[in-house]
Amino acid sequence: MKRLLLLSLLFLFSTHSVANEQIRLYKQYVVGMPKAFLQKAHTLEDCSARYEQGTLCLAQHSLAGETAELAFRFLNDRLVSTVLMMPLTDVSKVKKMFHVLKTQFDLVLIEDGADKFDILEVSANTFNKDEFTKMIADFENEAYQKHSIKYTFISKDEFITQSRKSRQFADIFKDAPLSMRAATYNVGRKDGQVVGTITFIVPGITEEYLDQNPIVEDF
Repeated sequence: MKRLLLLSLLFLFSTHSVANEQIRLYKQYVVGMPKAFLQKAHTLEDCSARYEQGTLCLAQHSLAGETAELAFRFLNDRLVSTVLMMPLTDVSKVKKMFHVLKTQFDLVLIEDGADKFDILEVSANTFNKDEFTKMIADFENEAYQKHSIKYTFISKDEFITQSRKSRQFADIFKDAPLSMRAATYNVGRKDGQVVGTITFIVPGITEEYLDQNPIVEDF
């Protein structure tokens, strides 16, 4: 708790206080947060072997009552994405995590490793809601049997705008606004166990943005 309080105070006394420009990835973690902030707030381990080079992990994290590993990815020592990984012992956990994400995001794409179900494209060409719902359910059921399904979401505050101007999923990220958040929820097998991985990203983030909007410690 003290570490989280320290993290909050660091933000409050940031020399570059631009709350409107800060982009929240997940919970209190925002784009551009220096690696040093996180290392002061948490006891982190290097988990490059499980993710990508330079990734740091918090082993015990809770999401909706489920224990998960929380990983932080950086660009030049500044936070650009977070990843949660957790074992899924039953289908109810899969559904639970899906509904947790749906409270803040809208679904735009479903994949099963080989095939894709483009929500925007299919919904634009399907006028019967029941038929559309059944198509999604059939795709999901087949994917679950393979233990391989990936959902891609975008933040609700951007969904209406992006879905109106985009006829298919691929168009969404072409000119994504910097403030737009995206999340992927991937269910698959790892070492014989079914594992869920949730990744939070900002598709439009650039090194230039990080340089122009630094989060700086100021005691």
